Amino acid sequence: MKDLKINSSALLKAAPLAALTAAIINVILFFVGSAAGIMDSSIGMPKPDGGVDPITVLPVVVASIIPVILAAGVLALLNRFSANPLRIFGILSLVLVVLSFSNPFLAFPNLPVGMGIWLNLMHVVVAGSVWYFFSRYTKKG
Repeated sequence: MKDLKINSSALLKAAPLAALTAAIINVILFFVGSAAGIMDSSIGMPKPDGGVDPITVLPVVVASIIPVILAAGVLALLNRFSANPLRIFGILSLVLVVLSFSNPFLAFPNLPVGMGIWLNLMHVVVAGSVWYFFSRYTKKG
């Protein structure tokens, strides 16, 4: 069977590109969603005093970048221990992004469905950016 290892040093180029792309697209989606009334500023993380910390652009940027860094680490590990890291990574990524669709609904009490779907679109942006840049820039040959 052919060894399908990736160029793991290329992750140093692919990960920042994926993170930057995901963050930019998700910031745009955040502002579009806010302008369209999809992103409700009264919905957010509950505070101990009973108030709410609304979702702002900063958590959107952080939530776009951190998963990319983690994904790069996972792909690097898969490359070390697997003969076909991109295939396994693709399957794992697909499973995780589908599982992540429940996160907004579990994290934010009283989340409107439209806002949950919009936040899930942002999850797809991160996963798509990761897959695009990692598969494009890390393939050998």
